[in-house]
Amino acid sequence: MRLNIDLSRLAPPQLHSTGDNRSMDEKPDEQDDPTEKTSDDRPRWQRMLRAVFRPKPLMMAAMIVCAAILWPIVKAHLPDLTQQPEYRLTAGQIVINEPPHWVPHEFVDDAIERVGFPAEMSLLDENLTIEVAKFFAQHPWVAEVKEVRKASFPARLLVTLEYRRPVAMIEKRTGMYPVDAWGVLLPKEDFSLSATSDYLTMTGVRSSPPSVQGEVWNDSLVQGAARVAAVLRTEWQGLNLKAVVVPPRTTSDIKLSDVEFTLMTTTGSTILWGRAPGVQHDKELSVDQKMDRLKTYLADYGSFDAPAGPYEIDIRHWQQISRKQIPAARDANLLKENL
Repeated sequence: MRLNIDLSRLAPPQLHSTGDNRSMDEKPDEQDDPTEKTSDDRPRWQRMLRAVFRPKPLMMAAMIVCAAILWPIVKAHLPDLTQQPEYRLTAGQIVINEPPHWVPHEFVDDAIERVGFPAEMSLLDENLTIEVAKFFAQHPWVAEVKEVRKASFPARLLVTLEYRRPVAMIEKRTGMYPVDAWGVLLPKEDFSLSATSDYLTMTGVRSSPPSVQGEVWNDSLVQGAARVAAVLRTEWQGLNLKAVVVPPRTTSDIKLSDVEFTLMTTTGSTILWGRAPGVQHDKELSVDQKMDRLKTYLADYGSFDAPAGPYEIDIRHWQQISRKQIPAARDANLLKENL
């Protein structure tokens, strides 16, 4: 037997409402209440206060305040390491790179006496390397302070210096004044009378030396002659040279490009060298060209006064070397011929 059941009759009855189409299970929207605000709608100052007044920020603030109050008390009871012997330095613990032979052996002691090093210094001083560099930079033998470095165990200061090198002795009535390639005055008391002969002489200087050693000689002619002496430093003895002659100053504002220098030989001849090295001029030979001409002349004649000198020898020309007898030598030769 087959049963025919109408399922539509088993469906629940439909509920109808007259004013609202919401189902019974639907909740009213919370945004419908205009009097209620979310946290994002609160004033900014309220949100900031809420962020600050939380346990973690309050704890951190309390720790900072406590540290600021307690640190001076703690610091007062800590040992002062700057006064501990292992962190103290004396001048004897300053180690410099070995000076060249022309710098006096007592250079360090002299530097300490000149610039007034303190009796002791602290290795923990943050400005120690800067101050020590300033001390050494004041010494006339020091061209540049390359490095100052702290070292421990044992405590030391390692100092690397670049030293000035003398190239000439300026001849004055008051004595011989050593200068380097830039015309900086060096301590003349560091040279014995015999040591002055180890350098080219600079003659004809009319200006006065600087009042302080380590300063540049305030004369462009001296500075130019010092450059000439510097390029001849390793050759002047083999070339039988004796001095660089500084010409008289024609005007107070004379330019170095308008000045030409003369070399004096040990036998009395003079050599017209020309302008100082580094001076730009269209008709000026290079230093290498001038040196080649001096060596060629010596190779050809044996000396600068052969065969009937002394001579005035001009190496400035582009094409050739010229020479002429110095008047005194010419007169002496004529006298010999008439005897």
